[in-house]
Amino acid sequence: MDSIFNYDHPFVCTDAVVFTIKTEESDSYRKLPDTLLKILLYKRTSEPHNGKWCLPGGFLNIDELPEDNIRRKISEKLHIENCWLEQLYTFCDLKRDSRARVLSIAYLGLMNESESKKFESNDVWFTIKFNADQTEIFQKDDCLDYILSEADFGFDHYNIIKTAIERLRSKILYTNIIFNLLPEEFTLTQLQNVYETILGKKDQAANFRRKIIDMVQETDKYTSDKGHRPAKLYTQKL
Repeated sequence: MDSIFNYDHPFVCTDAVVFTIKTEESDSYRKLPDTLLKILLYKRTSEPHNGKWCLPGGFLNIDELPEDNIRRKISEKLHIENCWLEQLYTFCDLKRDSRARVLSIAYLGLMNESESKKFESNDVWFTIKFNADQTEIFQKDDCLDYILSEADFGFDHYNIIKTAIERLRSKILYTNIIFNLLPEEFTLTQLQNVYETILGKKDQAANFRRKIIDMVQETDKYTSDKGHRPAKLYTQKL
């Protein structure tokens, strides 16, 4: 009689690619703040890939669902509680882990700036910038010369991150997931800056507003930043 126990079984783990947005004030109060896209990483302290930068995650227990597992892992490792998560892709290359056959169920995660500030650390957040050819630059905040290359990442996490960036860029064009990166109330300029930061290219304000007008609704509030004209605040249209 054939039995499921006659077959070798792969191990299963989860990994989370968590992005946030950081608003960096300009040196001049008359200039608008810069908008930065950041990613959550941690440095491994054991083999394999000791000293490499990796995504938070871990092995799936027999009695838990993948999403429960990744939420538990990012809570235990990085104390993250409030994070929007969506399943990204299952990575299953035969040699992605030197210890055994390991499948990874990866998740795309988004956090707004106020949540990410609760555990902000130069040890975990890296700024993502894009070259003219749209290749990524991963820069450590406390050391501008500390730039990660593909070789600095453990396992296949560099490829997982690239897949997550592609998915994020695609989904902000036809879904409302971008609002997970924004405060509850925001200006249209803030919203456009987040779009442009993720896409790595500029857009005309009028053209951008035509694209998103059906996704937002006005409030009766305005900003009160010194040095800038008051701007109307919006919220996500429900």
